[in-house]
This record gives sequence, C-alpha cells and structure tokens, in this order.
Amino acid sequence: MSTRTKKRKGSKSLGGLWLPTVVLVVIASVGYGVTTVRRMSEAISSPPVTSSIPATVVQINPKNVTYEVFGTLDGGGKVAYADLNAQPVEVTVTSLPWSHSETTMTPSATLSLVAQVDGPLLGCRIIVNGEVRDEHSISHEGAAVACTVTAA
Repeated sequence: MSTRTKKRKGSKSLGGLWLPTVVLVVIASVGYGVTTVRRMSEAISSPPVTSSIPATVVQINPKNVTYEVFGTLDGGGKVAYADLNAQPVEVTVTSLPWSHSETTMTPSATLSLVAQVDGPLLGCRIIVNGEVRDEHSISHEGAAVACTVTAA
C-alpha cells in the first residue's frame, strides 16, 4: 500500500465521524431552541401566581358628639352650635337641660356651642365618645356661656 492510500483511508474514517457529530450538534441546538420557546410560551400563557398586596385596614372610629346646656331657665333662651358639617344651627330653648347628639366618621371635627338664657345659672358641655371635652358654667342673671373643642 502506498502512502496515498493510507491518507485516504484516514480521511475516510474522519469523514465518517464528522457527519454524525454535525447532526448531533444540530439536533441539540434545535432541541434547546424548541425547549426555550416552549418555556417562554408557557410563561406568557400561564404567568406565575403572585400574591397580591394585602388590603390596608382603615380603622374607622365613629365619634359620638353630644352638646348639653344646663342651668335655670326663668324665661327663654337660645342655643347656637355648629353641626358636624360646620353649619350653624340656632335653637330656641323652652326648658333645661337641653341636649343634641350627632355621630360622625370623619377623623377630626371642630365643635362649638354658645348658649344664653334669661336665668341666674347656665352651663354648657361638649361630650365626645362619653368623655367631657369642654365644660363651662356661669352664675348671674342673663348668663351666656360658650364651649369649644378644636380637635375632636
């Protein structure tokens, strides 16, 4: 055998190996591509479940407000107060004690009450959720009194 024949035989055996190697590389590349596309497709069609942000609980504490006027009423009298919408309300008083109650859900309220009577003794009180927040009294004829809570 000549050297030319040996080289051809060696080339032939290498030639027989490179084709299956290329086929395996192509199959592996295609398989990797198909797997990647399927994974992306599944991620799009079935996104992962994420936990939602829990709802924030807002504490709502109703405020029960009571305006009170007490004392001695010889003739008549008037009471003026600001309701929980800050609107003035005027009431003619024919007997004492007098009271008015309201409830609000607002976080803060400004409360005011003014009273004047024909009589020797007069007092006012503003109560918020059972707690006396302001109270004043006066004793003389034709008494006038005022109570205010700036942040209830």
